[in-house]
Amino acid sequence: MRIKTLLLAGVASGVVAASGAANAAEVMPGGALDITLSGQFRSGVVFGENDSLSGNDPGYGMYSNNRLFVDVRGKDDGSLMEYGGRFRLRLDNGRSQFVDRGWLFIRGGWGEVRVGNEVGPADNSKVISSTIAAGTGGVDGDFNPAFDNPIYTYVVPLSGAATKVVYYTPEIAGFQAGVSFAPDDDAGGLISQNDDSDGGGRQHVEGAVTYKGAFSGVDILASVTGATAKVGPDNEDTNGLAGGVSVGFGGFNVAGSYGYRGGDTPDVDFWNVGVGGAFGPAQLSLEYSTASGDATVGGVTNDTDPTAIVASATMGIMPGVSLLADIGLYDTDLPGADENFAGLVAIDIQF
Repeated sequence: MRIKTLLLAGVASGVVAASGAANAAEVMPGGALDITLSGQFRSGVVFGENDSLSGNDPGYGMYSNNRLFVDVRGKDDGSLMEYGGRFRLRLDNGRSQFVDRGWLFIRGGWGEVRVGNEVGPADNSKVISSTIAAGTGGVDGDFNPAFDNPIYTYVVPLSGAATKVVYYTPEIAGFQAGVSFAPDDDAGGLISQNDDSDGGGRQHVEGAVTYKGAFSGVDILASVTGATAKVGPDNEDTNGLAGGVSVGFGGFNVAGSYGYRGGDTPDVDFWNVGVGGAFGPAQLSLEYSTASGDATVGGVTNDTDPTAIVASATMGIMPGVSLLADIGLYDTDLPGADENFAGLVAIDIQF
C-alpha cells in the first residue's frame, strides 16, 4: 500500500519525537497496492400506515443505511493489467453481516474478471425506472427494504451478492456485455457449492448487454438482462428476461423497463416507468411500477396486479450532505390487503 509521503513523514516524526531515540524505527508502507476509502452514512425516519410498517404501532420508526467501501488496486507496468479488490462493509445497527461484499478483480484489454461476493451483471447493469430516481432510489431504494416488499421491483431472478465469478467484456462503441455464474446463492461468502436447500438459487447464471451513448445532447443508457437458476428441493427452473432504457435531455430524464420471469415458478410480467429532473439544488422524480401474474405468499399462490407510485426528492444542503425523501402509494393486490402509503426522510453523507 503506497501511502502519501506527507502522511508517512508526519507519522515518522511523531514516532521519533515520542521515543526520543536516535535510532527510532522507520515507518514503511504496508503493501504494494493503493488503497481508497469511501462510503455513505445515512439515517432517517420511516413512516406510514401500520400495515406498511409490518403492523408496527404507531406507524413510524428510525432506520440507518451505512456503507464503507475499501478499494485496493495496482497496475503491472509490464502487462498494463490492473488488479485489486473491493470490500463493502455494512455499518447499520443490528446487522449481523459486517462485510456483505468482497471480491477481487483483474482487468486488461481483454475485459475484466471478478471473483468473490459481488452482484451479477443482471443486477449491476439493469436499467429500470429507479435508474433516474432521486431520494434513496425510489421504488428500488431504501423505500422497499424498509417495508420488506420486493413485489414492486420485479426483475429477472438475481443471485444477489453470492460467491461467484463474473466476466465483463471491454466496452466497444458504447456496448458492453457481462456474464456470471454462482453455484449457490446461499453460500454466505464462506463457501459456494451446490446443496439441496430451498432458500436460494443454484447454478445461477446472469447475463447483460448494455449500451451507453450520446447524440445531439441526448444521453442514452439501455440494457437487456437475463438470468436462469435452479430453485427449491425439486430443482425447479426459474428464469427471466428484461429490457430497459433511460433517456436524458435538457436536465430531464425518462426511464423504464419491461420484463418477464417464470419457468417452473409462477409467471410474472412487469413494467415500470419514471421521470426525473434537476431544479436548482433539488432533484425530483416520480415512478410507477406494476406487475401482472402469480405471487406466492405463505405457501398460497394468488393472481395479483401489484402497483406502486413513488415520489422522490434530493436536496443538497452542504458539500457532500443531502436531504433525501421517498413517499409512495402502493397496493399489493393480495387477499385482505388494502392500499397503503409509506415514506421516509433521511440525511445522507457521501465521502
